[in-house]
Amino acid sequence: MDRDLEFLKAVSSFKKYLKIERAYSPLTIKEYDHDLKLLYRYLIAQFDFSEDFSIQEISKYEISEFLSDIVLSFDNSAVTRNRKLYSIRSFFKFLVKREYLDKNPALTIESSKTRTTAEPIYMKLEEAQKYIEAINKANLLNQKRDLAIVKLFLYAGLRISELVNLNLEDINYEDRSIKFYGKGNKERYVPLHSVILNGIKNYLPERNKIKPNNKDAKKALFLSTRGNRISARSIQLFVKKYAKKAGIKNASKISPHKLRHTFATILYHSTKDIKVLQDLLGHENISTTQIYTHTDTKQKKEAIDELPDF
Repeated sequence: MDRDLEFLKAVSSFKKYLKIERAYSPLTIKEYDHDLKLLYRYLIAQFDFSEDFSIQEISKYEISEFLSDIVLSFDNSAVTRNRKLYSIRSFFKFLVKREYLDKNPALTIESSKTRTTAEPIYMKLEEAQKYIEAINKANLLNQKRDLAIVKLFLYAGLRISELVNLNLEDINYEDRSIKFYGKGNKERYVPLHSVILNGIKNYLPERNKIKPNNKDAKKALFLSTRGNRISARSIQLFVKKYAKKAGIKNASKISPHKLRHTFATILYHSTKDIKVLQDLLGHENISTTQIYTHTDTKQKKEAIDELPDF
């Protein structure tokens, strides 16, 4: 049995199962299909998955991010969010039953008990500053590497997949930019803040002390202490670790994607230019970018205070 099954083919098999074996109505099957196709488009737009990605590539992390962000995009209720979770959980339960997967990545994701808040999880400017300060004070083995990586999230808004795949040659110090190929083999050009460039330059002497394990590691910008290209999982772990050290609110929910969210939110609030934001984030559709145009409580209060006397 081919366990490396493409997501859309898996969805097709799941729909047949619902119709033939479960005898679900066409309307119910349509709802399942809608939820899964929404997840499909999200993974491509936000996590740089290829259009023919495999079911093996999806983890609890991406599903949790999807459920959070989709609520914020459409101001969905807890009931709607839970229905989407049930659709996804049922889909992966089917794949485990058919032995395409060993475990269900959505099994331990909890359903919402109360109405989901419309306030997104990201760091405010003061919190981001505290976060950077916590890394500076950490005095850990990979502190310079971690700091450079975090600055690429907070000052450039890279996806975690893009960051992991960065090579030494992708950094243009004269032009102060990164140029690389993202999903669909489309070229991505991202200007770099001087803070990022300084962070990378500070890290490079440490990187050069590590012996790369293979050809791929030799060209990689960020290495693990064992000499391999750094993994997404390693980054996810230390991002959360520093959030806890900094005493950030909702620290357990801070992830690389939330750092990208922080970049996008602060940039949009500063510029109010959604087209620039769309281009910097590498979004094909501007509707994907609109999740970052939310307003926080403080902005709402300031807007009310500025109303004229009637």
